[in-house]
Amino acid sequence: MTVGPVAIVGAGRVGRTLARALVRLDRPVTVLTRIAQPLPSLDTATVTDWAPALAAADLVVIAVSDDAIADVAKALVRTGAIGARHVVLHSSGLKDRSALAALDATGAALGSLHILQTFRSPEGEPDLLAGSPGVVEGDSRAIEAARAFAGMLKLTPIVTIAASEKPRYHAAAVFASNYLVVLVDVAARLGALAGVSDGTGALFLPLLRGTISHLGTGDPAAAQTGPIRRGDAGTVARHLSVLSEADRALYLALAEAALRLAEREGLASAAVEAIAQVLATGR
Repeated sequence: MTVGPVAIVGAGRVGRTLARALVRLDRPVTVLTRIAQPLPSLDTATVTDWAPALAAADLVVIAVSDDAIADVAKALVRTGAIGARHVVLHSSGLKDRSALAALDATGAALGSLHILQTFRSPEGEPDLLAGSPGVVEGDSRAIEAARAFAGMLKLTPIVTIAASEKPRYHAAAVFASNYLVVLVDVAARLGALAGVSDGTGALFLPLLRGTISHLGTGDPAAAQTGPIRRGDAGTVARHLSVLSEADRALYLALAEAALRLAEREGLASAAVEAIAQVLATGR
């Protein structure tokens, strides 16, 4: 399937990233917003008269916050420019095709394409796209278009998911990215209390890079190191003895998950039992 002209609704980080990527590919793209905004990185501005741009587009990508998707779908209906030939996708990792239900009567194919990547630059980061996974769901024609669009952007792998599983998938992404940031913040704070860190987390970056490198080799359980993997119950007990109540609760929750991984990787049953006892006492 060939992807024709694209209209992107929203000029946030994802919207600008997609727009910049399409410009680099010399593909026709228009960015639509309610209020005109400059797009310096594209040497243009957003378009506030949506109907002509939508009429010219084959694919419409809604790149706005989750809570705004349904309202944008209604706004698209009000333009009268969306018809059965269109494919409309949103970029949410959590929401599914049903967020676009207002467009059902138009006959457009509806679905979603979530890019499993983190975007920070307000001007967009197209270099992050190639090699990032793309997760798609929706109507069959929407899935076909989403996969073609993802392929054009060099997303890989491209995975099709059931609508009902998007919340679980999105929770997985939060664990992999957002909560990693939280854990580094905890490490930075504890390091600063110990007098070895300035509180930024920079001290732990080489350790993080090494861990991520090991994770790339296969099963996460095989990448696990540290006291629980070694069966050092005494070390775990000492950790628990110096942590605040809140940090201890977080440590315990993670330690229980780490113990399951270590057991999966063959940690001796006696060591598993000893650590489990330490964790039970620590509660």
